[in-house]
Amino acid sequence: MFITYIKRARAAENSKESAKELKKMITFNTLVVTELVNDIKGVSADVSTEEVVKEDVTKTEDEDWDLLPTLRKTNPDKELVEKMGKPGQMEITLKDDLPERDRTDLYKTYLIYCLTGDVTKIPFGAQITNKRNDSEYVLLNQLGGILGLSGKEIVDVHRSLAEQAFRQQAEVILADGQLTKAKVEQLTNLQKEVGLPEEYAQKVIKSITTNKMAAAIETAVTQGRLNIKQIRELKEAGVDLDNMVSKNMRELLFKKTVGDIFSSGTGEFDDEEVYENIPSDLNINKEKSRVVVRQLAETRLSNSLIQAVALLRQRNHIGVVSGFLNLIFS
Repeated sequence: MFITYIKRARAAENSKESAKELKKMITFNTLVVTELVNDIKGVSADVSTEEVVKEDVTKTEDEDWDLLPTLRKTNPDKELVEKMGKPGQMEITLKDDLPERDRTDLYKTYLIYCLTGDVTKIPFGAQITNKRNDSEYVLLNQLGGILGLSGKEIVDVHRSLAEQAFRQQAEVILADGQLTKAKVEQLTNLQKEVGLPEEYAQKVIKSITTNKMAAAIETAVTQGRLNIKQIRELKEAGVDLDNMVSKNMRELLFKKTVGDIFSSGTGEFDDEEVYENIPSDLNINKEKSRVVVRQLAETRLSNSLIQAVALLRQRNHIGVVSGFLNLIFS
């Protein structure tokens, strides 16, 4: 019968209807299966509130996760237990009948139902959301038992949803990739609201800002707005450029930097800077860098001469000198 309810839940047209089928399974377990199990065992159907609370509580090995609001709500207090009545049996489960992934997905479906509530459509395209009360979380706890989920598996589902909720809202707050004092306060309040431990919240924040910064740096390199001096400043500030900027982009930046040196008109060339320091800063192959320098020099030889001749005809003497310096330098 449990499997029959599961099949109906999977075949439902939407997650709301799927959750309702799971709710029917929980009710069936409480009213029918529990009575049968008690009859077989010869156990009285009367269970004290203290025993109910003891059976339904989901404990974690990490106290940090006990702060998750959704997880706390699955641990009913005495008053709510008395209102809900006796709990369902947890001896007959689906642990050996369904893969772990399927069981956690079903649990997650009902958890989302607890969070979002029912959505009722009304005329003119509007809709009303009816929030679920805490009793739904008690049923969620019982569903976890029927599905044969361990405490760790249940916590993992609650944690993944908390991280997802935090990330979605943090993405909006950090849309420009900048972390200001005001935004830190917003993120701190958000972290407390979803109950996510600070360590995990910081990992999410770092991931978002890193990705945003990486995209900005890649764009700056492509548009020629980033030079080797700025790269060194970023590295000194602790920015991990090797992971943020692709190897192809770093090689492109090296090529542009050498090209700028060739076009400077000063005739100055620092072997150590070009062949050692810059490749090292960009973490690119030094031997390959030498080949790039040679290819650029050969290409610019003819171009520099043609440009110098053109400037001579225009009587641009300073430009001619600059062009010849580039020619000699190349």
